[in-house]
Amino acid sequence: MTTEWVFDLLLELTEDGYRATVHKSPAGTATVAFMLPLHRRDQHAVIQQLLGDAAGADDPQRNAQFALARDVGGKLFGAVFHGPVLDLWRESWQAAYAARAGLRVQLGIGDDAALRALPWEYLYDETREEFLALSVHTPVVRYLPAAHKIRPLVVAPPLRVLVVMAGPEGYPPLAIGRDWRALVDTVDYLAANGRMTFERLARPTLLDLQRRLRQQPYHIIHFVGFAVHDTQTQAGVLVFEDEMGRGRAINGDHLGRLLSDHYSLRLAVIEVRNAARIGGVDPAADVAEQLVRRGAPAAIYQPSRLRARPSLAFLHAFYDALAAFRPVDVAMTEARRAIQLEETGASWGLPHLVSRIPDGQLFEHYTPPPPAPKPRLHLRSVFTKK
Repeated sequence: MTTEWVFDLLLELTEDGYRATVHKSPAGTATVAFMLPLHRRDQHAVIQQLLGDAAGADDPQRNAQFALARDVGGKLFGAVFHGPVLDLWRESWQAAYAARAGLRVQLGIGDDAALRALPWEYLYDETREEFLALSVHTPVVRYLPAAHKIRPLVVAPPLRVLVVMAGPEGYPPLAIGRDWRALVDTVDYLAANGRMTFERLARPTLLDLQRRLRQQPYHIIHFVGFAVHDTQTQAGVLVFEDEMGRGRAINGDHLGRLLSDHYSLRLAVIEVRNAARIGGVDPAADVAEQLVRRGAPAAIYQPSRLRARPSLAFLHAFYDALAAFRPVDVAMTEARRAIQLEETGASWGLPHLVSRIPDGQLFEHYTPPPPAPKPRLHLRSVFTKK
């Protein structure tokens, strides 16, 4: 996928109301005004229905949840994609399709809480009858522009993943050992093939994390634990452990500064085990955004409402695609489709990706240079005169 085939869309709240601006597309640029398709009083209820557990539901319930996702996604799409923006979208998609190229949908979302809380991953194009985020041709990413171009990290396999699993005292008990075994059983074939290795941090403290990152390079941080809302800073925080095993809250800004010091780290995966949401915004989602704002190239938020089997299917498909050096947004789409195969509800839209990589390429496979040709021996012929 090339950087030319990008649909860069900024959604923001201005003095004149909400505005959508296409900064870059194969067909040009455009700006339209729009209104939020969901009233604030209804938004939380709708999101909770979409976040509902469909794993134990019967077929009618799962079908109703999928229909709700299609209805909400259609309203989100119709609110923003109208007038010149819709014309640009159709022309851009047709041009990308004719060129057999993907069209990345980069959503820049302003600081307005109502905009951030909306489930943009469910954008549904009624003309093509397709969710954008479920097609590898139109991957959806929440995009934050970078001040400088971030080039792919050239890596000789395997990719190295450091897993931090925190279950501090005073919080609901977590089956850390079982979760670790389930993760390893899901991705062990990647280690067997020499493509990706997973290592668990022995003590989930911030100090031990710093020490481990100094000892050897890692490419991905995978956090499993709790995220809560800090009432003083009004921001989301992850709960690590301190030296005594008690909870220690770390915000995305603090953690982002730590991770940005390690050049090899390109991705943070945040897998939370609690379902706290304040004002419709999950605190773990806020941490993911803060990590990228602070300097992390990309971060993925995976909510607690994603059940065990779909969650493992997500990780299986995602890490398999990433180990094949595919773009992170394409790997995210493959993971969403894996969730959809596990259950027919709408939980595939729960995780989201925040990135500041313009082409989604986090890693590049290292190809060793060809061996130098052997020197030729210049032997003097016996018939050569001296």
